[in-house]
Parts: sequence; structure tokens; C-alpha cells
Amino acid sequence: MEKMNLKMAALLWCLLATVACGPAGETATATETPMPVLAKVTEEQYDVRNDSLIFTGATIENFSADGRSTELFWINERRDTILRLYRKYDAEQQPIGAEYYEEGDTLPNLDTLYTDEAGRRVEASLNADRQVTWMSTIYTDDRGNEVLRSYQNSKGEYRGLDSLYYDERNRVVKGFYENAKGKRKRIKTYEYLRDDAYANWLERTQFVNDTLRQKHLRQLEYYE
Repeated sequence: MEKMNLKMAALLWCLLATVACGPAGETATATETPMPVLAKVTEEQYDVRNDSLIFTGATIENFSADGRSTELFWINERRDTILRLYRKYDAEQQPIGAEYYEEGDTLPNLDTLYTDEAGRRVEASLNADRQVTWMSTIYTDDRGNEVLRSYQNSKGEYRGLDSLYYDERNRVVKGFYENAKGKRKRIKTYEYLRDDAYANWLERTQFVNDTLRQKHLRQLEYYE
């Protein structure tokens, strides 16, 4: 299969950014039930076609007992695992990257996180030969949500950006990709329909350019 490229990099953003896109980023209010530690999140995506739901893929994410995301599996429409990702942390339990296997890989690809001279977080993906295939500079809001990623290819050429917008509960409500020429493509918006007892979302719809395209369903498991 085609190896990591800009499209895959963009799709991996939410997979790598647990705080921004996953349950750990959702903020409970003082009146809600205290949140236990997540153990596992399974998210299924369905295309909406003529009032029918067509399964298109899923992700399965596992967490440690102290709340750190440890591994993530990406499932395709045939329910085959096409990507396995294992997160890496330093001695202070801060994320420093991940290693991942795409379908057919025997050696891991690496994703590394570091801070540049300007104090910005930078994520770089390296192939099995330890060559940089793409890089992204990460920008966050005052709540720590990742709101923008600026992409470069292996030659250091600007290849566009991804932007995300959040609601007051730190849930993604809008996102778009803008290419290197400044043209925005596939503006996505989200509506949240159902939560569990801990105010983590279980069901949402996705609109692309204001047209309903997908429904996302999650199953959440917690440590007792």
C-alpha cells in the first residue's frame, strides 16, 4: 500500500492528539458525575447514504490505568487492521512520539515529538529507514487544544495546514484542510447527539460542506 503521505498525516492528527480529539479532552462540569479513568474507546464511522448507514472504518484506543493513551488500532471497511500505533512517553510520562505499522510493514515507522527553538511542538514522521517523510508544527489554544497544524514534506516545502475549532467542552465542532495554495477543502462540522453518564460523547454526526456525510458511534470502557 502507499506509505505515509500528507493525506495519511492529516488523518493521523486526531489519532495522535488524544487530548484534542478523544474523551480525555472533554470537560465535565461541577454538577456531572466524577469521571473515572478510561480503559478503552472504540469509535465506528458510518457513511450516511439514502437513510442507510454503511460501515467505513473504526479505531480502537487503549489507555493505561493512569489515563495515558498507550495504543491505537485503525480498522478499514473490511474490518481489517491497517494501522497499529504504540505511543511513547519520557520518564516524566510526557508524550514524545509513537511507533506505528501500516498494513504489510515488518519494521516500525516512527513518529517523534519535540520542541523547536520558538517553543512550538513539532511532530515528525520517519519511515523504517529513519528518513523524514513529513513534519508538522503544532499550535494550541489557551486550553491546550491543538487548533492548527502546518505541514511540510520531506524537502521542507510547505504543504498546507489543518485547523480545528472547539466548543466550551473541548469537543471538535469544525475542521478544514487548506492546501499550499490557500484553498480550503472539505470543511467538516460536527453535531453531538448523545453522551454517557460522564458527559463523554457517544454519538455525533459529521457534515462536509454542510451536507450530512457520516455518523460516528463510540463505546467507552472505564477502569473500575
